[in-house]
Amino acid sequence: MYIRRNKILIFPLALIVLFVDSGICGCKKQEGQLIKTWDYLGEPVPIQVSWPDIEALPPKKALVWGGTVSHHLLADKQIDRWFYEIAQNRKVETFFIISPSHYGLSTQEWSLDDCIWQTKSGMVYTNQKEEKALAEKLGVQYDSQVFPDEHGINTLIPYISRYFPKARVCVITVYGEPPLNQKNAQKLADALQPYFTQKEKKKNFLLISTDFAHHGNLEGTEFKDKRSREFFNNPSDSSWVFCGCDNRPGVYVLSRFLTKQTKSAVLFHTNSYELSGFDEDDITSYFFSFFYD
Repeated sequence: MYIRRNKILIFPLALIVLFVDSGICGCKKQEGQLIKTWDYLGEPVPIQVSWPDIEALPPKKALVWGGTVSHHLLADKQIDRWFYEIAQNRKVETFFIISPSHYGLSTQEWSLDDCIWQTKSGMVYTNQKEEKALAEKLGVQYDSQVFPDEHGINTLIPYISRYFPKARVCVITVYGEPPLNQKNAQKLADALQPYFTQKEKKKNFLLISTDFAHHGNLEGTEFKDKRSREFFNNPSDSSWVFCGCDNRPGVYVLSRFLTKQTKSAVLFHTNSYELSGFDEDDITSYFFSFFYD
């Protein structure tokens, strides 16, 4: 089974592989669906023609535990700055990500899976224990076909790798467009609630992957965003209804974990026309926000 040279045991490569793959050496790698992200593949980032000003930041000593962020790569610079500011505020053990399920690939009310994302700066792993627990609470099996093409998740993973290289993620996709199925949204909130008590907020972060007003002109977008702003100005378990976005269940869940002390800060408010200079009659808007106690 081995070769003895100068009293040193030389194990064949096949035997070493057996030890690693079987976990005998205690270094078994996590299994899961491997997804190669846009930055690992070298996909280009769209060019921005403008940079909106920062509106507000949470107080330095506040605990930032949740927020909304765009999943459009056009907003690369704003997404990057959003994650940077979180990293300046705190450490995160697990990002719980709620994303819209795009492309009609979900076969269940909630889609979850055990994935490993390969990014330019390293690997991002699923928190297997909590992902499995959430699937059991929601009564679903893993929906593996959803995630390879889900930009609501995959757009954001490289930034997590960049700023939180040790963090793990729990991913959930839902049908996000109106009308909201409040019974299902509440079930999701109940499943996530143990992770967002005042104590657990210090370890976890609730990431709501969402874009706001869609497919309108500038005037219509401004009108819709004025309504959405009501939630950020006065965050509560009732003002969530003002949000016009593609992830209504995610915003609903976020609103369930607000307390009387919770405040929000909008880092950026912008839109696709402002950032790109194109498609002034087909605008998507973005709120990059933080919620903190």
